[in-house]
Amino acid sequence: MAYKNRSYVVDQKLILSSAQTLPSNTNVDSTNVVDYGGNSGGLAKIVVKANTDIEVANTFKLTIVASYGPTSTPTDTLDKVLFTKTATGDGFSYAAGDTIVEEIIRDSLPDNYRFLKLTYTTTANESTEKVDAYVVMT
Repeated sequence: MAYKNRSYVVDQKLILSSAQTLPSNTNVDSTNVVDYGGNSGGLAKIVVKANTDIEVANTFKLTIVASYGPTSTPTDTLDKVLFTKTATGDGFSYAAGDTIVEEIIRDSLPDNYRFLKLTYTTTANESTEKVDAYVVMT
């Protein structure tokens, strides 16, 4: 089954996080690990959106890392970060529904890397704020 989420049709089996609470000065994995089928020829995309208003205060950071692998416990981050931002001055914010990050899943991944999870890390208490994340076809 699929549903439309702010201009994307999202397959229920490709939802990484649905109204998932951000952590308090630690990290947490996405609620789900998804099997997106492996090499998609660059046609699959990770989308992370604010489910609620998100406000990160001065000097604090939000980081999102994607991990890939051939099993339902993916661990290969490909030595890269999907998103990281450190607040300065008045901080930064996202309104509910705003896109935090979108990234095409590269087609150079090994064909057996069909599983994906996200890890959210915060350096402040962001536990009143929530995100949605999913894989969509472009």
